[in-house]
Amino acid sequence: MPPITRRAAKAMKLNSIQTTHSSISSWGENDLTQCISNYYKMRKQKRNTSERVHFSEDHLMENDHDAHGGEISDESDEEELLLIYAMVVLLGFALFNPYLNPLQQRRIRDGAQSGAQRVVELINGYRDRIFDNLRMEAPLFLQLCDLLLERGYWEPHPTQRVGIHESVAICLLCLSHNERHRVLAERFQQFSETVDLHLRRCLRSLVRLGRDFVRPIDYHIIHPRIQNSALFWPWFKDCVGAIDGTHVSAWCRAEDRDHYRNRLGGLSHKILAACDHNMRFTYVRVGWEGSARDSRILQDVLLDPNCAFPMPPAGKYYAVGATYTNMSGFMAPFRGARGTPQERATKALFNRRHASLRNITERTFGVLKKRFPILQGPMQNYLMATQNNIVLACCALHNFMRDHVPNDAYFVEEEADAALADNLDQGNQMFGPQPIDMSAQGIAGWNEDRRAIADHMCYHQYA
Repeated sequence: MPPITRRAAKAMKLNSIQTTHSSISSWGENDLTQCISNYYKMRKQKRNTSERVHFSEDHLMENDHDAHGGEISDESDEEELLLIYAMVVLLGFALFNPYLNPLQQRRIRDGAQSGAQRVVELINGYRDRIFDNLRMEAPLFLQLCDLLLERGYWEPHPTQRVGIHESVAICLLCLSHNERHRVLAERFQQFSETVDLHLRRCLRSLVRLGRDFVRPIDYHIIHPRIQNSALFWPWFKDCVGAIDGTHVSAWCRAEDRDHYRNRLGGLSHKILAACDHNMRFTYVRVGWEGSARDSRILQDVLLDPNCAFPMPPAGKYYAVGATYTNMSGFMAPFRGARGTPQERATKALFNRRHASLRNITERTFGVLKKRFPILQGPMQNYLMATQNNIVLACCALHNFMRDHVPNDAYFVEEEADAALADNLDQGNQMFGPQPIDMSAQGIAGWNEDRRAIADHMCYHQYA
């Protein structure tokens, strides 16, 4: 019998590998044991074959036999090593390949309801269910989704299975309950990466929607809150709203925490907002640290043309706190209590009514934070751009609901609980003047206008 050649040895090796690969799909729990057993069986068969090849015909000479035997022995060792490598690789491929291992084919999110089915159930279910989860009723939720599509703020993607209704529901549930992504992924039966992707995508759509809703309506309309009040009419008939700042929860890197730490010791963003008398936001400025002063933010807004601050027409003004400078377009309360008793009484009366008028910002912020607890914190580890988009998206949703559902439960509750006697002493603290660029003549004229309003108010009160 002729000695085995290298080509025959390679063919035998490939045959063994193919035989091993064909049996991988039938392996069960004892994969490794069966693999080793198959290996030793093939090794025994190869050893018998080698023995038959080594002892060839009797007429072969001994030197030829030794030469062929040494060659086959070296090739057998190489084949055995290659077989071990091949079997280990195939075993790992079988265990970790989802197409061969049935354990890997099981879904991570194997709930009975998909995310889309859950949204449909909320829409068709009892009305309190969707309001408790998404902070709005079903008709308003559907109207919001349709509006995002009609105005092109939401661009559907042909390869994504998550629709706009499910994506908006994920975003609203996150904003309304400050839920973590793992909880949202379980509720909507999606991966955490999918939840994060659609949350950021929906936030950008709501920010674009805010450009249409977060703006003044008409400066020349006198709000009934002023026109029908003996405390405000006719002295504050030219007041178009109020400006104030508030803190929302923030997350930042360790090296930036000193800048975002507010006077209470917490980490926060400083938000500057202008509100009208209908509890609507007309301007929102984000991106400032919690340690920033309100007057510093307003100064930057007025000096930066890119901020596009909605300045009121001539003669109209915003009611601002004592931390701001009294100047054209911004009326602040009197500082200090100097002068005669009559002058002190006049200033105190003006400050009390001015504080009641300016209290609209506190009520608006109260509704906003009550509806969207994510602003109260703790804020998750979002990027700064995403945190700013969260604030802008919440303000856009606030105005959207105020315009379409004026009798919303949160607005009605805040209006019922608000009292004119609250915060009467606000604005009477002593603060130094802020460095805002303005002419002395303009400040003097605006101070005279404020003094005339206070004198007329005092005369009407005690006449």
